[in-house]
Amino acid sequence: MYIRSFVLSTDKLKNIKLAANGTQALILRIVRDHSPISRTGIVDKTGQPHAAVSRSTALLLEKRILTEEARRDTNGPRRKRGLQLNGDYGYVLSVEYGPDRIEGIVMNTAYETVEKFAIETDLASLSQAAIINQMTKCLEQLQAKARNCGICLGIAAVDPGIIDDIKGTSIMASTIEDWKNVPVVEILEKHFKSPVKLLSTGISKIRAVDRLELNNSVQNFIYIEYGKGIACGLKLNGTYISGQGNLAGELGHLRVTDAQIPCSCGGVGCLEALASLSALAKNASLAIAGKSSTLAGQKQISGMDVLRAAAQHDRLASRIVDEAFEKIGTAVAGLVNILSPKMVLFDSIIEQAGPETVTMLLRTLQKSVLISHQSQLETKISVIKSHLGALGGAAAILDDCITA
Repeated sequence: MYIRSFVLSTDKLKNIKLAANGTQALILRIVRDHSPISRTGIVDKTGQPHAAVSRSTALLLEKRILTEEARRDTNGPRRKRGLQLNGDYGYVLSVEYGPDRIEGIVMNTAYETVEKFAIETDLASLSQAAIINQMTKCLEQLQAKARNCGICLGIAAVDPGIIDDIKGTSIMASTIEDWKNVPVVEILEKHFKSPVKLLSTGISKIRAVDRLELNNSVQNFIYIEYGKGIACGLKLNGTYISGQGNLAGELGHLRVTDAQIPCSCGGVGCLEALASLSALAKNASLAIAGKSSTLAGQKQISGMDVLRAAAQHDRLASRIVDEAFEKIGTAVAGLVNILSPKMVLFDSIIEQAGPETVTMLLRTLQKSVLISHQSQLETKISVIKSHLGALGGAAAILDDCITA
């Protein structure tokens, strides 16, 4: 991950490194993914000499970056000690902002969430200054609750649009009208006097499920982000793929029909225009007149309303959601055929449509995948229900801090 986006020349802010050398960094990564783990376990996984592991571990324990306790799964006088990251050493703040919601968290150095914050707000129609003001207030509230959590290692800002992570600038977001060329890193670093990292939602969300759900155990997988937009995060051969200009992952702007259905990106026939939550709401609102549906009579129909109505077997909602999910399944199958991942992990929001609709989505995906790929492909719905982007942003800062 590029470190230059962490630096503001006027204040000379730099991220804090917890590892003094490569061996310490390797130990911290192994402990992160496999804690609690003994020194012998680290030696087995890394191939490093036992003496080198013991010396580096002793230094990390002395600095209180690691803690250890007796393992529960061993007995007798030579019980192995289990090493863990020390959650009391420090913390990071992370905020994700989108067209209608801000979510923030405090994560400690053991990758544990200790505080959460969320507000529903119409950012899509606000000015840049008003959006920054709301983000700042969110972070200030989180920081006030983190006073007893050690030192602040940094702040993550997770952006819904196209970013320049080297300059720390949000270039544009199709879901927020006035959010163009915003120097997010500069603004937040000047305000908080802490290092700030700007990330895209795709990279942040796949990192969240990778770190906190899969424990870095799958080297090739795709995460499908679903909401008012549709995107995908990519991890291939152990590396998160951001693409040139951080533009990778725009699955929602894959053209899936010749119908001239306009999309917020300026194109027509995009997956997002046909199958996102916004599309579900629009299609239901247009189709509801004269129909017998549980959605009838609602002043304003949301995409989540349509998903939940489908789960209750509402015929109109089921038809709309089935058509949308079939498009999603076919589009994701194309990704699988090209990239050959071991796993496709879907956003937990998908579950709101009910088990029958989810089964239809997964069946569409499987039948559209090449036979050679079907036997190795695993499909799952993520168990993380909220704050996914904020979680991934915080994990990204901690990941940077444990590199040498």
